[in-house]
Amino acid sequence: MKNPLLACCTAALLLAACATPPPTAEKAGERRPEPPSLGFFSPIKVPDGHEPALQLAARGAQIFRCERIGDAFEWRYRQPEAELFDGQGQPVGRHGANFSFEHRDGSRLLGTVVAHEKTAAADTLPWLLLSAKSFGKGAFGGVSYVQRVNTRGGMPPAACSAGQANRLLRVDFTADFVFYRPRG
Repeated sequence: MKNPLLACCTAALLLAACATPPPTAEKAGERRPEPPSLGFFSPIKVPDGHEPALQLAARGAQIFRCERIGDAFEWRYRQPEAELFDGQGQPVGRHGANFSFEHRDGSRLLGTVVAHEKTAAADTLPWLLLSAKSFGKGAFGGVSYVQRVNTRGGMPPAACSAGQANRLLRVDFTADFVFYRPRG
């Protein structure tokens, strides 16, 4: 090149292109999920300063055990077992005991229930807000809150009988999980 200024600008542009961070899911053609529509006073709103980063659909079962409580028997919650699916319906992870989430990329989350919101149907799981601790880099890296919304099913009958004592009951459910990261 005969023009040193043009050569310098070309080199600067090439270096800037190499330094550009990899595309986010939003830049790669996937749009960032919208937060769910909640009532004005919903207890499961995510604190200010966080934005939705990922939404996955869950399909699986809630597991309960028939236990004696005083003079009666009740189905007591044990754990969920669910597969997580991306927006294209592809399996990308699992949801399990202790509000754990594991993505196929190796990143993991452990959640703690912060708040819940009952649904109108008695056979449907409540919506939840979980605070989360993330482990590893990947889809769940940096996630600090998770909402469980759009639930269907998952709740056991109101009671069980002495003849069912210690039996396990699997109740099918579906839900959406919205994962939030701090804005930044």
